[in-house]
Amino acid sequence: MKISICAVISVIVAEFLGYWLHRLLHSDTLRVLSRSHMKHHLVLYGPRQNQRPSSDYIDATTGQIALGNIGLEWLMPSGILLAGSVAFFCLLGIRPLYQFVYVVVVLAWSFLSFSYLHDRMHEKGSWIETNRWTRRWFLNARKLHDVHHRTLRDDGRMDKNFGIGFFFFDRLFGTLARHQRPFNHRGYDAAKRRYDDLINQGLRRQSSIQSEMQSSLKRANSLSSEHNS
Repeated sequence: MKISICAVISVIVAEFLGYWLHRLLHSDTLRVLSRSHMKHHLVLYGPRQNQRPSSDYIDATTGQIALGNIGLEWLMPSGILLAGSVAFFCLLGIRPLYQFVYVVVVLAWSFLSFSYLHDRMHEKGSWIETNRWTRRWFLNARKLHDVHHRTLRDDGRMDKNFGIGFFFFDRLFGTLARHQRPFNHRGYDAAKRRYDDLINQGLRRQSSIQSEMQSSLKRANSLSSEHNS
């Protein structure tokens, strides 16, 4: 029973920490972290872009240090928070078993929610979308996440719906938005000015990838023609 209570509390803590870490990444308080996160928000899945352009997730960490598709902007502060939590528990004399349960549940829940579930929200035809048991909940959560991507303040920061699958802390701290507001062009221009170099770098990379794909296609067609002749 105590382990079950510990697991439930750990899930709540994981949601709480994930919510505030996500807010931090949008705040520019630590610009190096925010800059990395903005590649996802302004280059790959920008406010005016299709949030589900294909059945595959476009990974913002390609070519960067990452754990799977989890970038350093998530890993570094998460590691610090987790280590701080364990140190605090040691000071309180909490049993190692409960500390172990806490660490395992926080890591597992954070991965499932802020990585796996999040990535499925940017894919066409995800199994969670088509499953009759999860479809309604998933589509509602995905709609709120789309609002997160498309809602900007005048200073260019995105300030709504920092949860992924569950939005309790958005309700608690006043950041929940159920519907898309009229698009803020002024805010979008401000965001582009702040991260102009990042956006240009991303556009150049996308152009390079497209050129490589076209060259590969031409080579394949050429080889096919030679083989047929």
